[in-house]
Amino acid sequence: MVKHGIDVSKFQGLIDWQEVKKHIDFAIIRCGYGSNLESQDDPYFKRNADECTRLKIPFGVYLYSYATNEREALSEAKHVLRLVKDYQMAYPVYYDLEDNNTTGRQSNQTIANIAQTFAQRLEQEGYYVGMYASLFWFRTKLTSPIFNEYTKWIARYNDELNYDGEYGMWQYSATGNVLGIDTMVDLNYAYKDFPQIIEEGGYNNFSNTNLTRYKIGDEVEFHHVFLTSESTQPLMPYRHFGIITRIVQGARNPYLIGQDAGWVNDQVIERKI
Repeated sequence: MVKHGIDVSKFQGLIDWQEVKKHIDFAIIRCGYGSNLESQDDPYFKRNADECTRLKIPFGVYLYSYATNEREALSEAKHVLRLVKDYQMAYPVYYDLEDNNTTGRQSNQTIANIAQTFAQRLEQEGYYVGMYASLFWFRTKLTSPIFNEYTKWIARYNDELNYDGEYGMWQYSATGNVLGIDTMVDLNYAYKDFPQIIEEGGYNNFSNTNLTRYKIGDEVEFHHVFLTSESTQPLMPYRHFGIITRIVQGARNPYLIGQDAGWVNDQVIERKI
C-alpha cells in the first residue's frame, strides 16, 4: 500500500502538526546540513521531531550533505548521530546528495566513497540508512553499485518517475499544500512498509537487542561464510579470517568481510584477531 508523506525543514517554519497529522501518513524531517556543528543543526528539528513523537506520526530524518571527502562524510554522520539518539524513527535516515558546488564536483567514485562512509557509520549504531538524490544524480553521479545496497529516495517532479532500478520513495512535488503548513511543501510516496521493516529489525532506536557484538574494522576468524546478509546456506571460505567492512543491524549475517569475501554472523565467528 502506497503511503503519502511530506519532508520538511526550517523553510516550512512553525508547523501545526496536530492539523498536519490528519493529511499525511509520514514525515521526513531535516536534522541539519554539513559537518557536525551546532550552528548547522536545523533550528526546527527538535520541535518537529518532538511533535511527531508526541502525536505518533511516523517519521525519518535527512541530512543535507556538503561532503567532498570521507573525513567530512564521517563528520556528517556524527552530526546525525548527535541529533537523533533520543528518537525512535519509523522511516530511514537519508543522506541528501544534491549539492552541485561541493559533493557534485567530485568524481563518481569519490561520491560513492563519501556515501558509504556516512552509511557505514550510521549502520554501525543500528540505523537504517537511505540515499536521497534527484533522478538526474542517480543516473549520472550515483552510478556505483554501492548505491544498490541502500534504499533510494528519488526526486523527480513529474507525473511518472521513470526509474528502472529499485527505490523506496519518490518525491514527486515541491509545490504541495498541506493544511497546518503555511508554505509550500515537498510531497512523497513511500512504496515500502518502512515502519514494519525498521521496527521489526530493531533499527533507529526501536530496540538495542539486535546491536552487533563486533564493529567495522575488527579482524575476525571464522569457519564459514554466507553469500548474502540473509542467506541460510553456509559456504566454505577461501580463507578463514578477514576485516569487517560493513554491518547491517538486524540481518541474519550482519557482517561483510572485505569487499566481497562473504557475510558472517556471531555463530560462525570464532574469535577477534
